[in-house]
Amino acid sequence: GDIEEDLATKIQPALDVLGDVVELLSIEVDTVFRFKYHGLIKNKRGMEAWAGVLIRNCDVDCTGVVFETGYRKRDPYYDGGDHWHGPY
Repeated sequence: GDIEEDLATKIQPALDVLGDVVELLSIEVDTVFRFKYHGLIKNKRGMEAWAGVLIRNCDVDCTGVVFETGYRKRDPYYDGGDHWHGPY
């Protein structure tokens, strides 16, 4: 999906609160928001839930928020410094 400019401007207050931790990738079916997440993996689930609340507070219909992290599955600098990204 693409980013519809009218929806992006409506959720701008939520994006301002989230700051540099996320960047909007796309808006799917007008209600599912995909973001690239740059924060700690241990906070990912809570941040997804909070982002959904912030988007709904902007009077935008939101049925889901997806935070993508790429290959990152752990926080190596916070759990011993091991940079291994193997299968889990």
